Amino acid sequence: DLLDVARITRGVVTLKKEPVDLVQLINHALEGVRHHMEARQHALFLSLPKEAVFVEGDAIRLEQVLSNLLRNAVKYTDPGGRIAVTMEREDGNAVIRVTDNGIGISPELMPYIFDIFVQADRSLDRKQGGLGLGLTLVRRLVELQGGIVEAKSQGLKKGSEFIVRLPIISGAEEALRPASAVVPKKMPFVK
Repeated sequence: DLLDVARITRGVVTLKKEPVDLVQLINHALEGVRHHMEARQHALFLSLPKEAVFVEGDAIRLEQVLSNLLRNAVKYTDPGGRIAVTMEREDGNAVIRVTDNGIGISPELMPYIFDIFVQADRSLDRKQGGLGLGLTLVRRLVELQGGIVEAKSQGLKKGSEFIVRLPIISGAEEALRPASAVVPKKMPFVK
């Protein structure tokens, strides 16, 4: 993450943009954090469109964005907590929400949540801590792909919500639809 933030800040990151199906990408990102969610006994609530939703973006970087948001939700939600991932279309955008009932974000921290090296204070032991780069990377990668990201929280111990908006490619579904649709598999921990 540190190298990625440095590259982005210096303007030397190149994105390989192509049409990306966000429904498939979200399912793939969830598979990557599935074992963490199961280990912490989180309940996952998933609501995605049945049809593909395409954006022009770098699939690897978009998955990195989603994986960072999902890992944060897992990390900052107590065992047995609830995490929801939803996507819907809104005003020509794909709107992805990652919501949890975890530790939340204090009002004092909210204006700085996407700044480099900023992170919530979990405890003095810092065993779950990182460098505070993940959300900075999320914001910059989303912006490089023409989108925006925002964070919401009602305060400490009231959970948080991260919202990513990316412009949908209109008409891409028909142009890129495969001959036979692939149905994403259901994950056993989805409720």
